[in-house]
Amino acid sequence: MKCKFCFILFFVSLLILFGGPLHAEEQQGCFISSLHHTGEGMRYWYEAKDGFMAISGVPYNSLGCKNCHVQSCDDCHLQKTEEGLVYSTEIARSSDTCLKCHAREEATRKYDELHECQGAHAASNMSCMDCHSKKEVHGDGKIYSSMRQDGAMDTACTNCHTKDTQDYPALPDTKSHTVHKGKLACNACHVQNSMTCYNCHFGVLAKTKSKPKSFAMKAKDFLLLVKYKGTVTSGTMQTLVGKNNEPFVSYVPYFTHSIMKEGRKCEQCHGTEAVKTLASSQTFTPAVFKDGKLEFYKGIIPVVPDLLNWPFLEKKGEQWVPFEPKTKPLVQMAVYAEPFTPDDLKKLKVKIKYEE
Repeated sequence: MKCKFCFILFFVSLLILFGGPLHAEEQQGCFISSLHHTGEGMRYWYEAKDGFMAISGVPYNSLGCKNCHVQSCDDCHLQKTEEGLVYSTEIARSSDTCLKCHAREEATRKYDELHECQGAHAASNMSCMDCHSKKEVHGDGKIYSSMRQDGAMDTACTNCHTKDTQDYPALPDTKSHTVHKGKLACNACHVQNSMTCYNCHFGVLAKTKSKPKSFAMKAKDFLLLVKYKGTVTSGTMQTLVGKNNEPFVSYVPYFTHSIMKEGRKCEQCHGTEAVKTLASSQTFTPAVFKDGKLEFYKGIIPVVPDLLNWPFLEKKGEQWVPFEPKTKPLVQMAVYAEPFTPDDLKKLKVKIKYEE
């Protein structure tokens, strides 16, 4: 009996000595290949053939952007207490920890609070980790070039909204859900607006070393609609300007975490001014510079890159002023974004009245 006990003790000791560190090493291996650590999603699209590096000429690793990504577990888990520094899973699950880096979502939250239009999830005090998985944060050992690459993300509306519970409802069997099933992502109807830091000027950034001073304004007035894997979804855009005023526009699928409980009405997408203009193959200008500031179109804007005319600005002293680019903007459909086709616009041009 004594020998048997000694053998078990010896075996457990081996597990502690060799099993524990191996498991930790595996976890670390997942993390160092994760998008949070590598920042590969930003680098991949920035350095793509049609990415902004074609204008800037500066490799991603020479940009300050690379410093925004998580270097170690400390960035999310380290917490200062009265007893000293400790590792905490609680602080890592806090949305405030996520929003330290995810500045666009932080800007969205502040905008919604200021304008009293908080999204349904924020109003319910949900945290990021209520929807996102540990695998998405820590990685799974694979190197992904984008968060929208197959396998990189687990989060989906239907992970929760499949049946009625005390915390969230099932998807109702409405006419709009039936008609749009398989054609539209939930985001297309339930995301309030796109969020963008408009007109980021690389020359101003290089001169001032200040991100807030390098773009004209934060805009959240319109909703861009793009296609992703053939399905219509919410998106956003980024206009950038090179040192010598070279224009650039990037369109991406994007989930602004600003969710409406009730979806859009049919007439808010079908037969609108923007849709009719684009369906007629005419140029649509989503923003105008008036009285020293930009005023944006309010409503949905289907992405047809060749027909969208975004204004570009340069800084004169402390004032942003529009300029006419000498060349056509370099346009990038990034993160697997797809434009609307003439057939898509033809269907969207038909004015439909909301009836359930």
